[in-house]
Amino acid sequence: MPDATAGCSTLSITMQPPFSLTSLPPLTLYVHLPWCVRKCPYCDFNSHVVREAIPEQRYVEALLSDLDQELPRVSGRHVQAIFIGGGTPSLFSAEAIDRLLCGVHARLMVRPNPEVTIEANPGAVEQQKFREFRAAGVNRLSIGAQSFDDGCLKRLERIHGAREAIFAAEAAHDAGFDNFNIDLMFGLPGQGVEACLDDLRIAIGLDPAHISFYQLTIEPNTVFYSRPPMLPKDDLIWDMQTQGQRLLADRGYTQYEVSAYAREGRCCEHNMNYWQFGDYLGIGAGAHGKVSCAATQSITRRWKQRQ
Repeated sequence: MPDATAGCSTLSITMQPPFSLTSLPPLTLYVHLPWCVRKCPYCDFNSHVVREAIPEQRYVEALLSDLDQELPRVSGRHVQAIFIGGGTPSLFSAEAIDRLLCGVHARLMVRPNPEVTIEANPGAVEQQKFREFRAAGVNRLSIGAQSFDDGCLKRLERIHGAREAIFAAEAAHDAGFDNFNIDLMFGLPGQGVEACLDDLRIAIGLDPAHISFYQLTIEPNTVFYSRPPMLPKDDLIWDMQTQGQRLLADRGYTQYEVSAYAREGRCCEHNMNYWQFGDYLGIGAGAHGKVSCAATQSITRRWKQRQ
């Protein structure tokens, strides 16, 4: 389990870029909340199954202590966006998220009305919590549906079903979120092209501003790596990708990076910052960061201990 008693230990490497830093890139903040109800067999992120009550207050204090250690590196700079990932951050109470965001605003210069995203899984959410997150300052959700096919979800060992995934998107609308993402995977065990496109049609029908459409990959140190499932053939997966891309384009979703598709003006600002080589602070267990310094003409990459 993550240590929630102090700020995270940090490792770092500093390098000289092969170009001159005449100005600094945009800066965003990533916050890692590592707890999950269940560890998915394909997941290689730093996440831990909840064994008992999450120590919310201690972990938020640790996050803010971690942020305090980062402040000298970004003095005078404005944060453009905040992304709270995991794990399943929506397991945290809205009160804990509010304390976290208040602490961030007290320590950093955050631009007015920043994009503030929190990841949520359909099996761990309900409408009232979405409303509370919004009241705490979250204005963008990322919902980990992965599929709307109960058979595929079962083979992925997800804790939710198709109805819960649809309900989560509807609850996001009801809570006033006009900007949310739906995560969808393709190339799933037992999935065909039409089933993949059906997933996309359902997702599009729920009217999200953003869809992440990405292939299931088998990563080291996962259950699927040690016990690989039977996946569709490569040619079939290619058909899923290309036909899915055409469907998304026809419905007004523009691809702006490898697996991200957005309606006009709805690209994820935090993701775009990664994609365009911007700077980002990373706080929490296993979080990564990258900060440029014009004075020393250097770029420092930092990563926090996973445990």
